[in-house]
Amino acid sequence: MIDNENKKIIIKRAIFELVIFVLLLASDLLSKDLVMNRLGLSMYKKYTLIDGVFAIYPCLNDGASFSAFSGKTGFLIALTAIMTVAMIALAIFNLIKKPKTSMLFRWSLILIISGAIGNLYDRIFCDGTVRDFIQYLFLDNLFDKLFDSSFGIGNVADIYLVLGVFLMCGYIIFDYKEGDIGIIKPKNDKELQTECDDNIVETDLKNNEKSTDIQENADNIDKQEEKL
Repeated sequence: MIDNENKKIIIKRAIFELVIFVLLLASDLLSKDLVMNRLGLSMYKKYTLIDGVFAIYPCLNDGASFSAFSGKTGFLIALTAIMTVAMIALAIFNLIKKPKTSMLFRWSLILIISGAIGNLYDRIFCDGTVRDFIQYLFLDNLFDKLFDSSFGIGNVADIYLVLGVFLMCGYIIFDYKEGDIGIIKPKNDKELQTECDDNIVETDLKNNEKSTDIQENADNIDKQEEKL
């Protein structure tokens, strides 16, 4: 049963997070439409914004990050859809069960869901491809020296995904508390005491069994000595 205080928190957070989600998703889709359709830019041509730092490079990617699973459209759509639904379910469940969970965790979920749906939209409505256009020239130079390859082209949705993962890692490392997410219920003191008592009883039984075995072995030795 949700009390009135938590109901107010849930409603406020749900409205706020829904608005943020819509803004993030809209920024991704509008930026893709702007670059691909409104600016008159040629596909697969580099337009340098800041020399050695950023460039606009409109292109279509039929794979995942770094062109992984290229051409496997059905698999990528199914995988992304399943993971997105799972993340949305987690976000809703967490909001209901633990409405006061750290906003660091909530923000990471919003960013990951927004980025995933932004790219999923492309795969469904753009013939299985994702519209990419951001070229990180400074990372290309670094990757070329370290791995003899380019970093790759991305989009706004990819930025949200990366930020979401970093925030999730930060939450797990610095802010996570047992039972915080609401899926696994933390054990209360009574349950912990019961578990401790059970362990003590189990240990005593094992010790008694060992003592019995030792005594039986000693009795057998005594009997053998008497026969001799």
